[in-house]
Amino acid sequence: VIRNTIMTFAMLGFVLSVREGRRVLFHASLLVACLCLSASVTAAFLAPSLSSIYKKSSSLHALSSSSANEGFVQVSRPDGSEHKLSYRVVRPMNLSSKQAAPIVALHGGPSVPSNYLYPLEDVVQYRSIVFYDQLGCGKSDQPTDITQYSIEASVEDLKVLLKKLGVRKFHLYGQSYGGILAFEYMKSVATSSSKDDAECLSAILSSAPTNVAQIEGE
Repeated sequence: VIRNTIMTFAMLGFVLSVREGRRVLFHASLLVACLCLSASVTAAFLAPSLSSIYKKSSSLHALSSSSANEGFVQVSRPDGSEHKLSYRVVRPMNLSSKQAAPIVALHGGPSVPSNYLYPLEDVVQYRSIVFYDQLGCGKSDQPTDITQYSIEASVEDLKVLLKKLGVRKFHLYGQSYGGILAFEYMKSVATSSSKDDAECLSAILSSAPTNVAQIEGE
């Protein structure tokens, strides 16, 4: 559309220049017309190549987005009840990489599923990322008994998940309430004498509250 508009004005200037005998305007109009013609020819040759490149990039993006394993892990509570947690591992082939340890993402809430964190896949494109829905969220079981929920139990659920996936070293990302859970996990590992816990190499707490009592009071 823009090219056609420019061509129209160029030809109009060409006609006016002939009628009025203005050589400068004539040459300027002719130059614009030649440039537009050159742009049209170039675009005609490049269009198939650009279309092919776009299709290839779209296919690669679709392939990377589909490179994920999904499943369930079973967790238990002291009263003997058992529940299933849904998880999603992006780029599972890199899960045990020594050069690029995976990221474990803890979503906020509680009661919010983990899928709002999926855009992290496009930000970090070379590591495995582990997402999972905490108990009561998303595709995980949602027991109505409130005694099944606690921060301590959620920490143990995370440990069970890491063991199930064979994760030994990882980076932790906790968003909102997930930041509280991340802190509690690190505290639990630091004060535990067990050597079976996976090693947290680093942690990012995003929009995580620092004073739960103050938040509850407000």
